[in-house]
Amino acid sequence: MNTAHYCNHGLEKICKAYILAQSTSMWEYLPENKALVQVNKIAKNLGHNLKVLINCLQSRNVLPVSSRNQKSSKNKGHRAVSYSEDELVEILAATYIEARYPIPESAQIHRRYPLSKSPKMFSCPIRETAPIKYARKTALAVLSKITSDFSVTIPQDKKCVSSRIPDDRWKKFQNVFSK
Repeated sequence: MNTAHYCNHGLEKICKAYILAQSTSMWEYLPENKALVQVNKIAKNLGHNLKVLINCLQSRNVLPVSSRNQKSSKNKGHRAVSYSEDELVEILAATYIEARYPIPESAQIHRRYPLSKSPKMFSCPIRETAPIKYARKTALAVLSKITSDFSVTIPQDKKCVSSRIPDDRWKKFQNVFSK
């Protein structure tokens, strides 16, 4: 699995967090065990479809609707590949599918991005920085809206966040999620 795969998972969870926060009227007054069942049901119904989650947040004016392209900083020595927002979401979604299931090579995401007229040379968007940058930018925008719309402060203290992140990686983790 690569970084884009983890970015897909993180962005999915952050998008779901916002949607769950907006649906508190459905579960906040239930007893804890029933509230957890309701939250789980809502989260499962949202599924793993990142495009649907992004569209949902755009329709609620949480995220702007954008068609602006981003330039990938990889592929040195080759033409720069730019992707639309829809393509970036598709690439992130493909990281999830291609990591979990056997996908015929002809159906893998890189086949959509030939580098030249040769049928054997392709860009590998899953390993490029553009989807990672898009996921980070989008996740930070949603986290910002969570903070402003629901008065939730994301803790910056390692003890509050996770004991699973080793001390030597904590600084990098903070750099990724700080503005």
